[in-house]
Amino acid sequence: MITLFMVFISTLILVLLLTQLLIKAGGRLNLTGVDIHKPNKPSIPKTGGPALVIGVVTGLIIYLLVEGFSTELVALIYSSLIAALIGLVEDIRGEINPKVKPLLLVIAGIPILALSVYTPRPVLPFIGATRLTKIYPFLILVSYPVVCNAVNSIDVLNGSISFTSIAFFTAILVVSAIHGLEYPLIVSAIMLAALAGFAIYNKYPSRVFAGNSGSLFIGSVMVSTAIIGRVEVVAIVALLPHIMNEMHVIFSMRGLRSAKQYNSRPITIENGLISANPDEKAPITLVRILSAKIKTREDSLVKSMFVLSLYSMMLAILTNILFMR
Repeated sequence: MITLFMVFISTLILVLLLTQLLIKAGGRLNLTGVDIHKPNKPSIPKTGGPALVIGVVTGLIIYLLVEGFSTELVALIYSSLIAALIGLVEDIRGEINPKVKPLLLVIAGIPILALSVYTPRPVLPFIGATRLTKIYPFLILVSYPVVCNAVNSIDVLNGSISFTSIAFFTAILVVSAIHGLEYPLIVSAIMLAALAGFAIYNKYPSRVFAGNSGSLFIGSVMVSTAIIGRVEVVAIVALLPHIMNEMHVIFSMRGLRSAKQYNSRPITIENGLISANPDEKAPITLVRILSAKIKTREDSLVKSMFVLSLYSMMLAILTNILFMR
């Protein structure tokens, strides 16, 4: 616990410092994105992802150096770095074909399989441990593009990715502490430190975006933590807002398609207030659903998304306590 506390503080400080440096670097290198929900459409550096990646990976390496080698954590590091690299290429060179991107993200699951850090017996509510020896490796590979894209899709407002991810890793932390699960406890604590530091700059009005490197990295860490820690059901329940958002997007857009192919946006903005686009052809998203009845500020929408994520967090914890054998 002393080591974990030291790593938590170190990660928090490192992400705070790195994010400041990368905000400046992003502006100088023109690695920016337009904040379309602001009246003046400012350009914001999208270099927050590398700060998260470096901070979390450094925290995990420090823990390994102090506590000893762990194949599980090494596999998680490799997996998350692959996802982050895919996102970084997209941040620098432009959007990857939405049909090719999921295939690339499958690669992030290979370290988990290659190093055999998974147990093909997921624990399900009411049933207990199951035996999915043949199908489980396939589910692992599929889960990376699904979750990574879901996290990426929810990163649309200032602070939305930070606060929804904090709710997710809090659920993992609580369940891990209850059951004494070492690896998910370590990872979730380090992720919470990194996200807390990053949220200071990412919250409304945002000074930095996570970019694709940050969102894909977070999604990959979520999947790897769930698999290694055998908390798959907890992760799925905690991710319900992300999954709901992604499914609505896919079905309303009739498949894996780029949002740039749509002239109609999910929301409209007037005098800084966001409201759902009345156009029936507009993609359906979580933000559009939450703004369906009223015009609201961006920060208020993020609070609603955070509250929804907190409900899913509590439901995930209760599901584990009450219904898991």
